[in-house]
Amino acid sequence: MKKQVYLFEISDITENQVKLPYSTGLIWGHCILDNTIKSNYELGGWIYYRDKIDCILSKVENPSVVGFSNFVWNTQINYKLAKKIKEKYPNCLIVFGGQGTPKSDKVSNFFVEHPYIDIAVQGEGEISFKEILLENLKETPNFKNVSGIIIRGDKLITTPPRPRIKDIDSMSSPYLDGLFDELIRNKDHTYAFEACIESVRGCPYQCTFCEIGDKYFQKLAKQSNEKIYKELDWISKNKIEFFYNADSNFGLFTEHIDQVRYMTDLKKKTGYPDTIRIDWAKSKADKVVKLAQLLTKAKMMKGITIAIQSRKPEVLKAINRKNVDDGKLKEFFDLYKDENLVSYIELILGLPMETVESFKDGIFQLLDLGYNDYVDIHPLTALPNTPFFDPEYIKEYGIDIVETTPAFYHHENADLLKNESEYMVVGSKTMTREQYIEASLWKWLFMFGYSLGHLKYISKFIKSVKNVSYKEFYEKFYTYMVDNPNSFMGKQYLITKSTLGKVLKKETLWGRAVDLTGNFYWNFEEATALEVALNRDEFFDSVREFLNQFNLTEKVENDIIEFQSSIIKNPLEKYPMKKKFNYNIKDVLFNNKKLKNSGYNYQFDSENYKNDVREWCTKAIWWGRRNKGFETVVYEK
Repeated sequence: MKKQVYLFEISDITENQVKLPYSTGLIWGHCILDNTIKSNYELGGWIYYRDKIDCILSKVENPSVVGFSNFVWNTQINYKLAKKIKEKYPNCLIVFGGQGTPKSDKVSNFFVEHPYIDIAVQGEGEISFKEILLENLKETPNFKNVSGIIIRGDKLITTPPRPRIKDIDSMSSPYLDGLFDELIRNKDHTYAFEACIESVRGCPYQCTFCEIGDKYFQKLAKQSNEKIYKELDWISKNKIEFFYNADSNFGLFTEHIDQVRYMTDLKKKTGYPDTIRIDWAKSKADKVVKLAQLLTKAKMMKGITIAIQSRKPEVLKAINRKNVDDGKLKEFFDLYKDENLVSYIELILGLPMETVESFKDGIFQLLDLGYNDYVDIHPLTALPNTPFFDPEYIKEYGIDIVETTPAFYHHENADLLKNESEYMVVGSKTMTREQYIEASLWKWLFMFGYSLGHLKYISKFIKSVKNVSYKEFYEKFYTYMVDNPNSFMGKQYLITKSTLGKVLKKETLWGRAVDLTGNFYWNFEEATALEVALNRDEFFDSVREFLNQFNLTEKVENDIIEFQSSIIKNPLEKYPMKKKFNYNIKDVLFNNKKLKNSGYNYQFDSENYKNDVREWCTKAIWWGRRNKGFETVVYEK
């Protein structure tokens, strides 16, 4: 009878989609290329989505070896499952690997805290796991013969590092080898699958906040276009709508252009894949533009990522990162605008050497450079295999880390997530925890107001007609909220501040649930957008009160408020919608024209959401945040 192997790569079901277990698929596919393994082992099952502990355990019977692919979103459930499996099957070999498994210099406490784990795989896992299975077949296994692992014993044994896989093209593909075919054919569920493709493994950069930013992964290994085309064919054939390209810098190589042409042709012919998520190359504007043009034309992407992380030189030095200069950055902005390509900037909150003021300044400097698309700001997670967990780095920069629930949103299985953990950086020697909360509230206001557009056009208008900078406008609005707690936005500020405080104490999940959409957790800014959609008049009464300080005439004030209200898609509105304006608001905002009182008719177009605020928030605010999908189209009539 064959020995049973179980592989765990748990992801969350989000909006009825779940990831195919690509990482464990790569590992098992490589293992069964070996005839000895194929003759002696069989896969008991893929464990790939989050469920109740008892439900998952019921799928595991008489395991010989259990492998866990550890990521930031599944570490706690993996530990609980491994512990219970070991208790029930004490002779079972428990193997942990993946990005969330500590490296050799941090692994001693890992084995102390988790005595049910037998082996920790370091780096790439395909060959190491295969050799573990082969060694396990011996009467007296000696895992010291396996490179790239750490073994539990009276003393921890660290075997020599495993060299990087140079020819990943020769490795198995779980798609082409049919490993997921049964999962796809199984119709006992309602969720759809997401796929993942890795065309280049590794990253040339060494950012201190990133697990891939390790010397081990610095050299790049490429897969051939021929193999990738076959994987794309599989995705298309199996009608998988969404897939993620796992490259850290998509757009580094000319081959990426060929791959994109192939996938856009597939979509044109078959409809699949429909959408791709990409981590873009940092400084290859020529290739990125070409790729973005192809994907935009095919309606396959949300926008180009411009990963900046911080504007402060001292921060960039601390995280071992270089950004392009402002001149080059402005060239990127102008180039993307000229090509009608949507872009979005990524910043990180909580980096060492950042202050509240430098964080704010960094945001508004980007706007002053002429950037007017979406700015995405992420809270900083301290990942296990990064310098943020090194005692010396923590001491040098005064890093303050707290354990919270994961900073992942868009879920409604709160009971399944509440015991999961993430380690958030909430301060440093230049930003106290109280200041971090203040900066987080600035992040919320900016992303709600500017990135999601609810104050964007008012702030742009005030800048144009009153010469008030973006920074001054939002600082004034922040002060207004704090000083007017009974106003609509004052209440939203207090709710957000209170919830964030509970999050940092691990008393609640990241994000907010809004009554009308049930137990579904949204980003803080999305939750506020929902509240605005349901209380539009109250919100704009609050905005009108705030605008009094700028001494606008009543007609001008009415016009800009009406325009701002109309340009944000409304789930309760019927489109197309025609409105009369006293002033040329659209020309002022989009064409830098002077304000004229001549009488104008504008038409605002959008799909109709038929009062379904959940659908509106999902499609317009969540899915549409990076490509201005929350905005109506405005025509002059």
